[in-house]
Amino acid sequence: MDGSSDLHDLRRALTRVAGEASGLLRDLACEDRYAARVEGETIRADLEAESYIIDAIRSEGFGGVVITEERGRVELGGRGPTFIVDPLDGSTNYAACIPWASVSIAAAPEGSRTIREVIAGVVAPVFQGDPISFARGSGCYLGEVRVRPLRESRILFVYVEHPEAALGLAKVTRALGGLKIRSLGSAALEMAYTAIGRSIAFLDLRSKLRNVDMAAALGMTIECGGEVVGLDGELLNAGVESVERVGTVISSLERSVIDRILRALGV
Repeated sequence: MDGSSDLHDLRRALTRVAGEASGLLRDLACEDRYAARVEGETIRADLEAESYIIDAIRSEGFGGVVITEERGRVELGGRGPTFIVDPLDGSTNYAACIPWASVSIAAAPEGSRTIREVIAGVVAPVFQGDPISFARGSGCYLGEVRVRPLRESRILFVYVEHPEAALGLAKVTRALGGLKIRSLGSAALEMAYTAIGRSIAFLDLRSKLRNVDMAAALGMTIECGGEVVGLDGELLNAGVESVERVGTVISSLERSVIDRILRALGV
């Protein structure tokens, strides 16, 4: 699966599945039983959406493997892509009935080892807004409209937890100047909006993100002409054969912005 028409079909299939899963989550939203915690940060809605997505990928006619937040590795049977899935990014918001969450699905060719091999993906808002998607070599899409990324935003999406990281953020804001700081609660969605230029950069200093959280948004950023790096300034990468943490994440359409962030953080 490497022709442009095949990749478009894959992108559309992922967009359909993510859109349907988002619809399911909207239907279940603000109900206590689906907001109930099952284990750790997992809520019942995570599991419902995950099961739906796995079944929907099968219904689209795909074989292959699903790597997903809750179940880990699921064999679909037969040959096919590796699907990297976060069924509900922003579950804390969702459980609190705050309407900012997303569904994230990426696909890498059969036999892929890393998230940089992802060839199509989608991040779909659960509550409002069009899905953001891409197919390798064919651009990025908002809904079904190909978008030309904006490059004028002064919004910086940031996630920090520890005081030391907050001090680093203060240095970043001084270095870039005139920014509006936002931390909305769905990293995949904010990283996807950064990929199409709705923010100047995305910065996660918690070292908590996993490959399933950001595989689609990483591929989208690359396709839109940006970069995603780690705290060492090197291109960020991770495996696709299991769920794994990726550490600090910095993404932007502008390498110069990334370099200024790294310098401000003392890297």
